[in-house]
Amino acid sequence: MGWERSVPVDKVRVALIGCGRVARVHAAALARSSEATLALAVDIRPERAEAFAAQYGCQAETDWEKAINRSDIDAVEICTPHYLHAPMTIAAAEHGKHILTEKPMALRPSDADAMIRAAKEHGVTLGVIFQNRYNTASQAARQAVDSGEIGEIRGARAFLTWNRSDEYYSHSDWKGTWDKEGGGVLIDQAIHTLDLVQWLMGPAESVTATYDTRNHDMINVDDVAEATIRFQSGATASLYANCYYPYDADVFVELVGTKGMIRVIKDVAQIKVGNETRIVDPVTDPDQPTLGPGYWGQSHRLQINDFYRSVREGTRPYIDGEEGKKAMELVLAMYQSARLGAPVTLPLVEPLLPPEAKKLKRVPARVGAE
Repeated sequence: MGWERSVPVDKVRVALIGCGRVARVHAAALARSSEATLALAVDIRPERAEAFAAQYGCQAETDWEKAINRSDIDAVEICTPHYLHAPMTIAAAEHGKHILTEKPMALRPSDADAMIRAAKEHGVTLGVIFQNRYNTASQAARQAVDSGEIGEIRGARAFLTWNRSDEYYSHSDWKGTWDKEGGGVLIDQAIHTLDLVQWLMGPAESVTATYDTRNHDMINVDDVAEATIRFQSGATASLYANCYYPYDADVFVELVGTKGMIRVIKDVAQIKVGNETRIVDPVTDPDQPTLGPGYWGQSHRLQINDFYRSVREGTRPYIDGEEGKKAMELVLAMYQSARLGAPVTLPLVEPLLPPEAKKLKRVPARVGAE
């Protein structure tokens, strides 16, 4: 299997490909890791790679293909635009490198399958970033579900209302595009919430969804979406997401069971059974501060360290390619349902092509990194 080859070194030597916004969280996590070290910062803009190299004491490179050819690199972390995740992952696997890629792992189910297949064929480990599963509240919610504490799950609801300005899109050559980002609020922001919902609810069976562009002139991808997800268990979940709210409001996820309910609000879990409610707050460690904006950055370090522990030990990672594919497939099924105007059954084979992109003025300020 793809997780059988371990790395016989004190620390896994990592090349970070893409030195943009989210890469700062990855680099800070690697700097604190007991399992891995940042050996090489890669970005097509040399000044950005060199800035990372100066800050973290590593080498700099502008060519990712040279990076995966280096014998002193054991693994890559991919923090590039979404459409590059699949080809970079496959190429890295072919060169014997372990891979940890940001979400979404790909923009088509066939590409995700090719990534999983390449990792297995070349004996390397593939992981996908869904760090919110590691949050204290998420772990408490999962334990309450698995233990049967709240009984059989009857349904769920989830809300994400954040803010992404026109400038967020206009200063990027790939954000807010169907061909490079793969969509909008669903595939970029709400995918983490969807991952938590499906992780807690079990396998999804079908999706009915709609999306629209209502409050951004710079894009024609979704800035608002809603969906109904039906699960194999018979339970149903409702999702609402938009990225034009005045601020990044707390994400809300609620599960209702036959014995009780769970609410996860931002990074706090409320588990209610009968007349008793248990509150689970995030664990704070003064030696391990939050590495990114808001709650979404607090568990990158946990997942990243855990992934490289799996690499060193030759064990299957907590969130491998098969796990990473699930939320991506849900998002793509939602887009498919909206375009068809009908429910879509999972697994999704190949989605319909997205609408033709608008001709937008773009400022190429963040090419090559997420």
